[in-house]
This record gives sequence, C-alpha cells and structure tokens, in this order.
Amino acid sequence: MFIDFSSLATSIGIGGLATSIGIGGFLGFLMGYAIKKILKIIIIVSGLLVGIIYYLQYNGLIGLNWAKVEETISSLMTNFDGLSLNAPFFPGIGDQIFNAISHSGIPLTGGFAAGFAFGISKG
Repeated sequence: MFIDFSSLATSIGIGGLATSIGIGGFLGFLMGYAIKKILKIIIIVSGLLVGIIYYLQYNGLIGLNWAKVEETISSLMTNFDGLSLNAPFFPGIGDQIFNAISHSGIPLTGGFAAGFAFGISKG
C-alpha cells in the first residue's frame, strides 16, 4: 500500500505553501543581509569622518565650536525639523509591498520574518 503524496500535496495546497514560504524566506534573507551590510558601511564612514574632523581640529587646520555641534545634534534628535516621516521615499511602493504581503498571507510573511532574522544574523 502506497500513499500518493503528490495528490495529497495538491489537495491541501502544500506546493503553493512551500513556494510562498521559500520566496518569503529568500527575500527576507536578502533584505536583512543587505540592511546589515549597509548599516556597517554607514557606521564606518561616519566614524572616519568624525575622526578626520577631530584630527584636523587637533592640528589647528579647522576650528569647531563643539557646543554648537552638540546643540545642533540634540535639536535634530528631539524634534526632527524638516523630516516628514509620512512622506514615502518611493511613493506607492509601500502600498504595493503591503498588498503583496496581505494577499499572500501568513506563510509569506512568516518566511520573510524568519529569513530577515537569519539575514541580519549572518550579515
């Protein structure tokens, strides 16, 4: 007595489920990996810039008012003047992503979340 797994998979939709989980996991991994690499590059470049500015000030080539720099950074951190969090960087893409995830259901979203966590950890 043999069980026909192909008809069982077709009847309960395992092929589409596995495809959805696999695609979500793959895209999540790519996104997590890329985000971690980009953040590393941003941190390294900003650290180098701060180091270069401090070195130039130490040698007397430039003069910085550190109190003014601190005041400016703290005001940017508290009130975000000029930064609109409601205006998307790519108009309409957020709606497309939301529609794709909401119509694909939990398997795609779950696979994406697991892939994203794995991509962040491996990036």
